[in-house]
Amino acid sequence: MLLVAGILPALLVLAWCLKVGLTLQNNAAGRDAFDDQDFDRAVAEFTDNRRLNWFESWIAAFNEGAALHVDGAWPDAITAYETALEDVPHRDECTVRINLALVHEAVGDASYAEKNTDEAIIAWQTGINVLAEGSCPTDSGRGEKQTEDAATVDDRLRNKIQENQQQDPNPPQDPQQPDDESDGEEDGQKDPRQEQLERNNQEGLDQRRQDQELYDDDYNRPNSW
Repeated sequence: MLLVAGILPALLVLAWCLKVGLTLQNNAAGRDAFDDQDFDRAVAEFTDNRRLNWFESWIAAFNEGAALHVDGAWPDAITAYETALEDVPHRDECTVRINLALVHEAVGDASYAEKNTDEAIIAWQTGINVLAEGSCPTDSGRGEKQTEDAATVDDRLRNKIQENQQQDPNPPQDPQQPDDESDGEEDGQKDPRQEQLERNNQEGLDQRRQDQELYDDDYNRPNSW
């Protein structure tokens, strides 16, 4: 009985180490695929990571959402981001919410381009609500810079709604609207939505790498077990 009691903790530690190793492997593979713009492979790796990472599954769900988002699979991206929100810690909540607001903005812009103004306004308002629910435009968990980023997205969404509610039935092209944002991109000016998404993803990735380095340091210390 004493022998069995001694073996069980060792087996549990071995299983935990194996899970951690697989989690890190899937996460690294997913990041590499994302950097290579192979978003289908990135989604697959992050989905596998979500199954393995029981304690921080929000990270895999967020990464999966980011890959789906950039790939234009917006409904699936929304689902992944909302899954991440279920257990994301407070300090990272607005990292998820900003991306979720951006994907709702993309949905709204697509509806606007198809002349579905009512649907566009609903999507833009949903993005505003997502940010407000986490107090992101006023008090983001990652500090002043992230708060400013959230406020920028919030202001842009509000401006789009206000401009469309005040427009005539046959309005001229407005420089704040999606069609002109695309034109600006063709002229060498980057789409502010894409720029915001890339910055938010990179800031989130940098922070998670720092957190992972701290975790790895603890993991390599025998006393931590």
